[in-house]
Amino acid sequence: MPKKYFTVEGAQKQMPKIKKSLIKLQNLKKAIDAVLSVEMDSREVEYEEIIETSAKLNKEYHKLSYDFHREIENLEKIGCILKDLEQGLVDFYCRLEGRDIFLCWRLGEGRIKAWHEVEEGFAGRQPIIGLEQ
Repeated sequence: MPKKYFTVEGAQKQMPKIKKSLIKLQNLKKAIDAVLSVEMDSREVEYEEIIETSAKLNKEYHKLSYDFHREIENLEKIGCILKDLEQGLVDFYCRLEGRDIFLCWRLGEGRIKAWHEVEEGFAGRQPIIGLEQ
């Protein structure tokens, strides 16, 4: 998929969809982790129950995994880059003085208020002053 470039305003318009998507992804990740954490002791559970439970867990895992990857695809279609699901960290390509930069946003922030060089990452965030145009 080719890069999609955003202005601050253009990226900001995508925030409602992105917030909803990130929350859904975080919840799906928790559900997947819960399914994967189930352990059964064969000394305490009948064989038939193990097979039945294992089949149910396998089916649930695959459904959750499918939903998770479909939601990732929805973010990719918007054109943003998910950097860290746990933090809800998302970047958007932008152009500044002829070079690529990232507009940087984290779940919980009201607006996009930072940017960083592509090589810098979150630690190199700078205030967005002057990029609004």
